[in-house]
Amino acid sequence: MFCLLHNKILLFLTFLWSVNTSHRSVPFDVRIDHHKTETTRDLIVNTARPHFSWKCSSLDTVLQRNIRQVAYQIQLHSINLSSKERPFQWDSGRVVTYQSTHVPYTAQTDLLSSTYYCFRVRVWLTNSEESSSWTDWIQFRTPMFNLHDYIINNTDLLWIGSTEINMNELRKEFFVSNNSRIKSAIVYLCGLGYYQFYLNGENVDPSRKLDPGWTTYEKRTLLVSFDVTANITIGMNAVGIKLGNGWYSIEQSGRKTYGK
Repeated sequence: MFCLLHNKILLFLTFLWSVNTSHRSVPFDVRIDHHKTETTRDLIVNTARPHFSWKCSSLDTVLQRNIRQVAYQIQLHSINLSSKERPFQWDSGRVVTYQSTHVPYTAQTDLLSSTYYCFRVRVWLTNSEESSSWTDWIQFRTPMFNLHDYIINNTDLLWIGSTEINMNELRKEFFVSNNSRIKSAIVYLCGLGYYQFYLNGENVDPSRKLDPGWTTYEKRTLLVSFDVTANITIGMNAVGIKLGNGWYSIEQSGRKTYGK
């Protein structure tokens, strides 16, 4: 009985060892400019030179202590939506360092505005000469970096809305033909009050509440960007906005303030 139990224990331990050694560790909690890549929907990086962060794990932490990173490698490339766009690739190579937070993007070329990118990371730890597995490719996009100049130089862009409390719903239809395949559709939305953004009757991002954040409106207003490529269909489409007063146009006791 003892020998049989002993053999079972040996077999069980051997099985666990084979499982652990057949899978290499992989960096986790990967972030770009402090944004959590695993939980952030439509990841937007508002800088031409971002920073990366991650945490390291080891499958042998039960048997070993004081395991730390000794090197990393980051690969990044653009996602081209048309043949006119020039592909871009950057490989940091193996960088010997303990640093795993706020690691800078060190390519000579800045990231372009209004462009899709993806990146991945792998590391080397003190307990192995082999690298970890690569993370999955993580996609992000950059906004329009020169948006202020774009707004100033385009006189067709106008503020829309009303000071009347019952004029709080806006709607605009547009048509997409079969010959006009949409490769990318980005909405830039700036409102001085709170709003909800709808496309074809669906709230584009229900997780966003109380947009935009409060600012000193005479000096600065905040802008939100939405990737609505997947929301647009062939044929007639409709954009809808529900407006709320927010801090810009507060009505208290029948008297309006600030945005009056």
